[in-house]
Amino acid sequence: MTILKQKIQDQRFLNLIWKLLNAGYMDLHGARKDSLIGSPQGGILSPILANAYLHELDEFVEELRQKREKGESKGRNLAYQRLSKAKAKLVAQGKTKTREFKALVQKMRALPSTNVNDPEFIRIKYLRYADDWIIGMSGSRALAEEIKQEVKIFLHDHLKLTLNEEKTRITNARTEEAFFLGTILKMGNSGVAKVTLSATNTGKRVKRRSTGWETVMKAPMPKLLKRLSERGFCTKEGKPIPRSGWAYLDVDQIISLYNGVNRGIQNFYRFTDNWRQLGRIQYILRFSLAMTLARKFKITTPQVFKRFGKQPTYVMKGKEGKEDRTISFYYNQDWAKKREAFQTGISPDIDRIQIATRMRTRSKLGRPCCICGETLRQIVMHHVRHIRKLSNKREATGFNRILRMLNRKQIPVCETCHRKIHRGEYDSLKLSELSYVPY
Repeated sequence: MTILKQKIQDQRFLNLIWKLLNAGYMDLHGARKDSLIGSPQGGILSPILANAYLHELDEFVEELRQKREKGESKGRNLAYQRLSKAKAKLVAQGKTKTREFKALVQKMRALPSTNVNDPEFIRIKYLRYADDWIIGMSGSRALAEEIKQEVKIFLHDHLKLTLNEEKTRITNARTEEAFFLGTILKMGNSGVAKVTLSATNTGKRVKRRSTGWETVMKAPMPKLLKRLSERGFCTKEGKPIPRSGWAYLDVDQIISLYNGVNRGIQNFYRFTDNWRQLGRIQYILRFSLAMTLARKFKITTPQVFKRFGKQPTYVMKGKEGKEDRTISFYYNQDWAKKREAFQTGISPDIDRIQIATRMRTRSKLGRPCCICGETLRQIVMHHVRHIRKLSNKREATGFNRILRMLNRKQIPVCETCHRKIHRGEYDSLKLSELSYVPY
């Protein structure tokens, strides 16, 4: 609050922030808990407050950078310079097509032109996203230990924060992996020399030699598979399984939910070097979707693909049985690596507002009565409160048999038919006698 007061003079606004910090929270059992310290985890303002609070950490690291950095450039690699002179001599002699020249070029590509571990050259780079931060440094491990200790002392003494020693590790970028914002980071491709495409400061794409020092960014596949397993999409071994809790939703909603997971993961990790491996995630989600639909319609998984296609597609019908819209499982087929993909704009073919609206409204109030086909009278929803009435433990009776066969808790009916349902006049109704099947 002291930091906010440095920039904000509106006391009413500050009072709202203070109330939010002290409002407490509800646990999973509905019991209210007091806020003992800090901003609420998952709170809508927590990332903004973290940015405001940790701004002083940004300034502190900048001071560290200015104090610790030194050297204009790295010193030259003498071994590389000797090879370079030998190459120039062969060029002058016109021996550029000889085996000796080609072997010399290969050796040069495997060596950096500068002294990588130059003690007279130190650089520090800092990046923070909300309360996650990372410091990249060209220097010795001893210097990295010193900087970590200085940051730890600053956080404790000035911001009253405790550094998480388990998560805050010093890693050698060449031989170890760092984890930041859900991405595995490393330097180098096992020392394999090659020619790569790189972007200059002006954005121009040029070819350059690589001696294995480029940044490698990977999606953490084991963690992603574990997450999918915890959410019920697959087993611990990565074998697809049905998401049983979604089987009672409408078909378009089931596909939309799976699309959200598939698109979300692919959009987040589109820039990674192991992008092609995410095809396994898509495979798991596609077959989990098919198994969920199979459970909903009580058919086999191959029959689902036969009915809805390889890329499960569902045609929604509006009034008078006319086609309203089509929804398909998002099936990506472009697995080419794109390092700068995260810099591109939002895909224009995704209507995010429409997706959100469809997920909020599960009812079919805009549809005709599924019993008599009436469209003019008021449409209402007949529903059962609990699925247990339709379970195998208790044989469904009356109109509930229809709901059980449909795997639905609610269906649209006109007011006249709704009264007949509750009077028991439709208890002997058959599924084939409905005006249409409201999936």
